[in-house]
Amino acid sequence: MTSNGDLSNYTCTLSSDVIEQAKTELNEDPATRHIEIKNLKSRLEKYPGLQPRTDVKFLLRFLRARKFDQEKTFELVKNYYKTRQQYPEIFDDIKPSRVRSVLENGSIEFPGSTDNNGCAIIIFRPGLWDFDQVTYIDIVRALYLLLSKVMEDENFQVKGVQFLDILTGFTMKHASHVTPSFVKSFMQVLQDVLPLRLKSFVFFKEPAFFDLVFSLMKPFIKEKLTKRFVFNGPKVEKLHAIIDRKSLPTDFGGELPILGNKAWLDDLFASDAQFEEENKFGFVQMNVNKGKSVSKSGDADMQGLGGTFKKLNI
Repeated sequence: MTSNGDLSNYTCTLSSDVIEQAKTELNEDPATRHIEIKNLKSRLEKYPGLQPRTDVKFLLRFLRARKFDQEKTFELVKNYYKTRQQYPEIFDDIKPSRVRSVLENGSIEFPGSTDNNGCAIIIFRPGLWDFDQVTYIDIVRALYLLLSKVMEDENFQVKGVQFLDILTGFTMKHASHVTPSFVKSFMQVLQDVLPLRLKSFVFFKEPAFFDLVFSLMKPFIKEKLTKRFVFNGPKVEKLHAIIDRKSLPTDFGGELPILGNKAWLDDLFASDAQFEEENKFGFVQMNVNKGKSVSKSGDADMQGLGGTFKKLNI
């Protein structure tokens, strides 16, 4: 296990325009960036029981996600590791090869394009979820892995991420699997685990019963983020005012083939070793509901922490 915190290894890849945006929106000052990283690294290394990654690229993602507020960033990193510990059924041995079927069927996709403001576009097609073959845990894993890879790009750390959800084919059978456990873990990954700037969730072609589904989701969504949910019904053309058709898949009225970003997806599948290394970091391990079985719906009991501490095998 390595954790290279040498600041001399970092070279900023941002253009001058994006550096200015980071200054204005994220309070990032290139002159003091190294001091901010050093202070966060020092504090994390002193936290009892935590063996964190402390390399510059990793810590910088979290600082940007919390606008270089040291206290909020510190809490986000702790949350990142606490959540990974709390939900072993999701995070134990998490790597792309374990969720290949979810990532290859188009239900979640990074097309490699951006909106007109440079935000990364993430596509959701929940109508393609096949719960005879996968559990909600597989879907949350795929979400985590895909977004982790996307957020390696410094531009997206500054510009943020926009989610586009098209609900063609989303039936009551799919909705029956949107359990509180599913929604809680899904939203926790987005809001409290990954270092993301969440810009918006835009929905299209919602079925008539989707209001009921969203009412189940809403208690798990922070108020600030709730205001960024947009429901457009069948009017996909509304999207073309903020995203060029050349940047959208065909089912959004665009010109990109579905799952057309094969090179990026192949790179994700080739990164198992990277995620295996990431899995070595964290808090001392606890036995957290490890005896619970997961049904086809994936609705395992995830209440509380139990067991005894033991050191990670690293």
